[in-house]
Parts: sequence; C-alpha cells; structure tokens
Amino acid sequence: MSQVFGTPRLPAHAVARTDRLGRAVTLAPVLPERRAILFTGPPGAGKTRELDHAAELAERHGWTAIRVEASAREPLEHRFTRAIGADLGKLRREFGGFRVRKLRRAVRDLTQRQRKVQHGAEVRIGGGPVQFVTKKQWDATPLDNLGTTLHDVADRLGELSPDRPVLLMVDNVDAASPYDLAGLSELAEHLQNSGRPVWLVAAGGTMTTSRLLAASQRMPFELRELAPLSDPELTSLLTVPLDRAGIPYEQAGVSSLVRSANGDPGRLRTLADTALSPDGITAGGAAAAIERVHSRSAVLYQARWDKSTNPQKAVLAAVAAGVPLADIPGQWQQLDEARQELVARGLIRETTDQPTVTDPGMHSWLNKTLAQPAPQIPSLASTSSLEASAAGPGWTAGRVLGTTRAPSYTVDRKDGEGRAISLDQRVPGGTTVLFTGEPGMGKSRELDRAQGLAAREGWIAVRVEASSREPLENRLIRAISQDLDTVREHFGAGAARTLKKDLDQLAGRTRRPQAGNEVRVGVPGAFQVVAKEQHESEEPDEVGSTLNELADRLGAISAAKGEPLLLMVDNLDNASDRDLVALTELSARLEQNRQPVFLIAAGSNQTTSRLLEASGGQAGIETDVVTRFDLRKLEPFTDAELRPALAEPLRQAAVPHTPEAVDHLVQAANGNPARLRALATTALDLADPTTGLTTPVAHQATTRHNESSRPLYEAAWHNCTPAEKSLLAQAAQTTTGIPLPPATTSRWPVESAATRPLTQGLLRATPTHLTLADPGLRTYLQTRLTHATPQPTNHPTPTTNGRPTPKTPDRSTHLTR
Repeated sequence: MSQVFGTPRLPAHAVARTDRLGRAVTLAPVLPERRAILFTGPPGAGKTRELDHAAELAERHGWTAIRVEASAREPLEHRFTRAIGADLGKLRREFGGFRVRKLRRAVRDLTQRQRKVQHGAEVRIGGGPVQFVTKKQWDATPLDNLGTTLHDVADRLGELSPDRPVLLMVDNVDAASPYDLAGLSELAEHLQNSGRPVWLVAAGGTMTTSRLLAASQRMPFELRELAPLSDPELTSLLTVPLDRAGIPYEQAGVSSLVRSANGDPGRLRTLADTALSPDGITAGGAAAAIERVHSRSAVLYQARWDKSTNPQKAVLAAVAAGVPLADIPGQWQQLDEARQELVARGLIRETTDQPTVTDPGMHSWLNKTLAQPAPQIPSLASTSSLEASAAGPGWTAGRVLGTTRAPSYTVDRKDGEGRAISLDQRVPGGTTVLFTGEPGMGKSRELDRAQGLAAREGWIAVRVEASSREPLENRLIRAISQDLDTVREHFGAGAARTLKKDLDQLAGRTRRPQAGNEVRVGVPGAFQVVAKEQHESEEPDEVGSTLNELADRLGAISAAKGEPLLLMVDNLDNASDRDLVALTELSARLEQNRQPVFLIAAGSNQTTSRLLEASGGQAGIETDVVTRFDLRKLEPFTDAELRPALAEPLRQAAVPHTPEAVDHLVQAANGNPARLRALATTALDLADPTTGLTTPVAHQATTRHNESSRPLYEAAWHNCTPAEKSLLAQAAQTTTGIPLPPATTSRWPVESAATRPLTQGLLRATPTHLTLADPGLRTYLQTRLTHATPQPTNHPTPTTNGRPTPKTPDRSTHLTR
C-alpha cells in the first residue's frame, strides 16, 4: 500500500468535517457547553479519527485524556480502571502523590469485589486414637461492598485539574452492553449537572443513538453526525498529497475516483492506492483501478448480501433498481425497519427522495446479480443551504436563557385548579409527592426547586436517580453515606453513628451458617481416618434491614429536631419493578410514621400506573397507597404561558427581537419548555448582531433544529413496534390528531399501542384525540412515509389477547435533549 495518502488514522491530508447542515463536527479548543459529545455515522465515516483529533487536541493543550474502547466482553468500568491505572504515574508526576491519592482510591474501589469470608469453630473430644469433632462455620462477610461508580472517578479527575479540561473518551460504543450504555448516559448527565471540567467524548455507529435511548430513556449527548464528504473535499484529499509528493495527475482521473468514492474517504483511499502508478494518476488508470476494486470487492458484496435479512434484501434490490420503496409488497413497518438497519450498516444512504446504494460497486453488483437494469445513481446534492450568520457578542444561550437547571427566567406552574405545582410555593399534601409529565416538561426542574428550598432553609435533601444498572437501595445508601457529615452537623455525632450502623445493615448480606460433625480414628500425627458430615444450619438467616427501617431511623432523628428531611428520586421510568415495589412500601411507611421525612419523586405520565401495579406486589392488584400520593402533573404549557420564558430573557439581555419571531418559536415548541430552549438556542446562533431575532431567523432556526434532530427522530422511530409505527404514521397525516374510537373493543388496541409513545413523549393525549407532541417529528414522518412507505391502515391490529406483539421488550426513547 502506498503511503502517499496516509492511513485512515493518519491521513496525509485531512479536511475539517462538517455535518449535513454545514456545522463543524471536529472538537475545537473551546469545548462546548454540553459536557458529553457523541460522534455518529456509518462504518468508515471517520468517527475514530475524530477521537484521535480530540486526543491530539488534549496533548497540545496539556489536558488530561483517558481513552478506552467499549467491549462486549467486559464492563466499561474495568477498561476505565486499567486505563486510569496505567496513567496514575503520569498524573502523580504532574499533580503530586498527595492530590492523586483520592483518584487512586476511587479507581481501586471501582471494581473492588468483597471476598467471601467464613469463620468457624470446632470442639474436639478425646485424646486417644478416637476423637469426636463437632464444628460450626458461618459466612462472616458483614455487608456487600457497593463500591464506587464512574461518577466518583470523573469527580476525582475533575478535582485534580479544576482549571484544565479532562477528556474521557470511549470508542466503539456500538459494542457496549445495555448496562454500559445506561452507565454512559448517567455519566453524561452527571457531568452536565456537576459543572466540573470533565467532558465525555464518545463515538458510535448510526444506531448508537437508538440503543442509548432504549437503555436510558434519555439523550444527554450533543450529537455530531459525520456527513459524507463533498466532491471538493474528496478532491483535496487526493490532490494535496499528490502535489506535496510531486506526483502528476490528470484531473479527469481524479474526478473519476472521487465520483466512485461517493463521499467515503476510506473508499477513495483504496481507489487512489490502486490507481497510483509510476505515471501518477491518469484517466485510464483510474478507470482500471475502479474496475479492479469492484471486482475484488465482489466477495464482500456477496457476504453483505448473505448477511441481510429477507426484508433488507428486498429494500436493497429495490433501491439498486430505482424502484420506490412504497411499491415493495409486504408489511411496510418491516421494510422501514430494514431500511434503517441498512443505513446503519452503511449499505444505503438517505437522500431527499429515495435512498441510494452507498457503494457504486455494490450498486452494479446488485443489478448484475439480480439481473435488473442498473439505473444511474442520483448525484448527492448538498443537504442544506442553511448558513449561520455571526451571533452578536454575548448572545449565547447560556447568557440569555441561563442553564437548563438554572434558567434565567422561571415560569411558575399551575395545575388545573389554579394551584401552584412547585413545592417552594405549595406545601405537600402528604409525605409522598410525585411529579409526572411528558419528557422535557420540567420534572427534574421541580426537584431542583425543592432542593433549592431545602438549601435555603438548611434542611437535608438526599437526591438520587433511578437506574436500570443497580437497585435503588444501593444508590440511597451511597448518597446518605456520602452526606453523613451533614447529618452529624445537623443531628449530632450519636445520630450519625446510629444511622451509619443502619446503612451497614441495609446492605447486609444473607449469612448462610453451616454445621458439621467429624469422627477421627487413628493416631494423631501418624495416621487417621476421618468421617465427617456438614450441612446448613437450621438457624434463621440474618437478612439485614430494609428501606422501611431506614425511614424509621431518619424519621426519628428528624422528629427529634423538628426539621424536615427530603428523599428525592428522579427518573422513575428507569426504575425496575422491584425498585417501584420498594418505593411504594417506603411511601406507606412514611405515611404511617407521620414524621418529617418526605419522599419526592418524578417520572413520566405512565409512572403512576406502574406504581399502582407495584403496590400490589406479586399479585399486581393495586392497593390504595398511591392514591394517597400528592400527585402533581405538569401539563404542556399554553402559548400564552410559555411566551414569557423566551420574551423575558430576550428583553433582559437586550436582544432585538420581533413579537412574530417569538410567537413562531413558541408555537413550534408546542407547549414543551425544553423544546423551546433548543429552538431559541439555534435562533440565537443564527441571529444577526444588528437585527437580532427576526421572523426569517425564527423560521430558519425551526428548520435547522428539525433537521439536526433527525437522528433522534430516526432512533425513536426505530425503537417503535409495528403497532406503534402504525399509530405514529396515522398521527403524522393530520394536525388535528387521531380521533379515539368509542369505548368499545376497537379502542383498546389503540390505547395499548399508544402507551409507550405517550410515556416517551412521542404522542400527546386529549380525552378525544392522539396527536404528535413534536411538530418536527411530524415533518420527518411525513417526508419518510411519503417517499418510502404505503399509506398505513386505520388502526393497529392486536395479535394476541387484544395486545400488540412488541418487537423487543421495553425499548424506550425520549426526543428531548
């Protein structure tokens, strides 16, 4: 292989990568406000090269960079442990051993496993040739070692260099398990909220977004999608190295290679290496090289075809022949899923009208193999003509709108009766408060306000986030243990000591005592025959404490001082059924105790149903525990309620704006404050320093935001079952929504199919209709369904017992970033 053009990891000439909107993708020296960045794209798009660039950037500026690669063979924590452990010597030389000791301890604890220890005792009777021995042994491991998490390691790294960034880089995220994906999402959320100078930079394929959403139900990453290179960019990858090496070339030959590469720099490098000869690159040599590469790749094309499912083969054949996907017989939901999987594999590429085969060689092979006429591959036009104008000085979203957790203007929420929803404005009506609502409605913000109230009043507030990675008890134990100093300050050393003992018992393992008997015959020290028996003891196991006993202890120490204590649990959608059972039991105990300990939780609209089921335990028949919750549902804003959330920050920051522009963005947000913030952020990036936020800028911002959200829309669509896709397809055809059938058997399949889309914020329900919650999703679906799928049927049809059969269990997605 020639070294004229370099290697994929070390190209002789590189171009600054952009996305489909022309925005820079490559990480710049000024790191983004979002603490987690995810590079996505099909195979060969250059995602690993972007991580290489980030590592080079860190080295040039003296930043700390830790890089690992996700694996299906071992947890991500293990790989981070080894990577950080290998760098401890360097960190010790840079920051000193004393400052690195906390990091070293955190790395050690990250994968520490408690060894099983047993103690025993025995009694021997007799000193002659015959001895009788009775003994007992028991499990002496006092408690499980809950260890630490990646959060703690990231915090220790941030403490080492508070003035310099730290990059945690993860490549090949596609290989990670759902457990690791959930951990990455939680780490990204933690880094954003902690404010420490630690950034998570990851890279994965096109389907990584879907898998992250399914694993964690959130998308805390800033998505940077690597678009195919344009013809001028590909041309420079060839001509610049050739000019440097003094190698002649014919422009016709270069153009031929660029067209055949079709936006793929890796394919271009293969073609150019094949075409390079002592005479340089000629038109004839380029044509011969293209033919040779296609011929050599035939075995790979065959393997890709053999690996494809029947629906994928149908889509591939149709795309290669130029046949509209709507004309393919079969269930359109399966064909649509196959289309998305082919895009993820890099075999086809989405265009405005009809997908195209990415590799012209495979395009020709398909038509030749399938004996179909080979139509011309449509030329790839620029995907966007949107150009951002320079924003005015200081017109950043952070300065104008504030942060997500601390907005510059707060809109006070009201319920249907006009009562305040926030706890700092209305005291709880019971010992358990549950905030529910669509994604992006501000549930976590309500917990922030409650936490702020506790801080102002000097109360203790313990906050955790439910997770699919570990039980809720573990997170509460760790959170309270880390706050024992505060408990000591508030309630005294005795209360803290007793609480620590309760925490140890809560994590206590079930001991398994054993007993046994022995008979020894022979001369001690010479020869003995031993007969023995060992069995589990009939004594009851010690099973430790539960959250209920912990609630009793917290209630006792709070009541003694007359000071409230808040236990807050966010993101209940990620909680397991076991965690929800524990939560309902804890709520019942708090109500029974009537002490100043309050449970404050937040989840989606369907959380209430899950808690009702959990309250019945194994039977699943709900009790009345949840009915005694103080339920506070965050409904979508009206345009009038949401308008001040944008107009007031613009006025306070002296940003010129027109009422029509604000109205357009508010209407595009459709009552969702998180979506309004995203739209306003894009608009401020586009706004002219002189004219500010105008109506054309607002329209342009909406178009750009919808286009940049396309990976999220695709991920949400991919994670839907066929019945859910049918429902979303119907909702996309109208702005008024799908009228719900009468309360007969025809209504139940619709409600069943709508359950998860409602939870995930894809659909919004009224008493009579179902509508799409995001207008941008409607635009995306209308474009996708018009060009690629036949019109959907009226309503999803149940398969068994009136319930649709899911494609995969409990795949969840949220569109709000």
